[in-house]
This record gives sequence, C-alpha cells and structure tokens, in this order.
Amino acid sequence: MPAALGDLGRYALASAFSFLFVLAATAALHELAGLSQTLAPAVALVAAFAVNFTLLRRWVFKGQSRPVARQVVETALASIAFRAFEYGIFLALHLGLDLDYLVATGASLCVSALGKFGVYREIVFNRSRSAPGSPSR
Repeated sequence: MPAALGDLGRYALASAFSFLFVLAATAALHELAGLSQTLAPAVALVAAFAVNFTLLRRWVFKGQSRPVARQVVETALASIAFRAFEYGIFLALHLGLDLDYLVATGASLCVSALGKFGVYREIVFNRSRSAPGSPSR
C-alpha cells in the first residue's frame, strides 16, 4: 500500500502541474505566439498529452520497461475514454441533478482523476507487466 500512496502523491502533483501547464501554454500561445483563442487550447492540450505521458512514465510510475509506443497508444485510448466518461458524469450532475455547470465540471474531473489513476497504475503503467518473464498483453 505505501507504494500506491507514493504513486498517488506523485500523480496528484503531476495532475496539478498539467492543469497549470495547459492554462499557461494556452495563454502563451495566444498572447505571445498569436494563435487564436480557439486554436491555442487545442495546441496546449496536445502538448500537455506529451508532457503528461512523460511524467507518468518517468516520474509517477517509475521503472517502466514496456515499449513506449504501446504505452502511448494505451494512454491515448484511456484519455479519450475518460474524457467521454467525464462528460457523461457532467451531464448526469448538471442536467440530471441540476447542479451548477462549474460544480458539475469539477466533480466530474475529480471522480475521473481517481479512475484514471487506477487505470494508469494497474494497466497502462503496471510495473509487473514490465517485469522480465511476465506475460506480455
């Protein structure tokens, strides 16, 4: 359990960094690089994906030996699935329970973050899947 808590702490810090990175990159891309207000966040999110993947693989879930390309694909698929899940939770809370849209957004992101941590730790970046002699999926 202590290893999971260490991973969770690093994951929380990486998530906070990612949030700030997206905001700062969006602002910089618009204000300094002149990208439109609609294109800047899209470029920032693509950059954040690369930064997040690197943080997850090298810092949050250290000791990875599985092929990078496979983990990139798994991370992308998990990210897409969780964005859809977040939107579903948002709709249920906002439309179903009549919660304020910002409260519903925040709640959906918090619920999703815990699920993402589990999927990333137990599937995508599972160290035992990386161990020599373990069956490859």
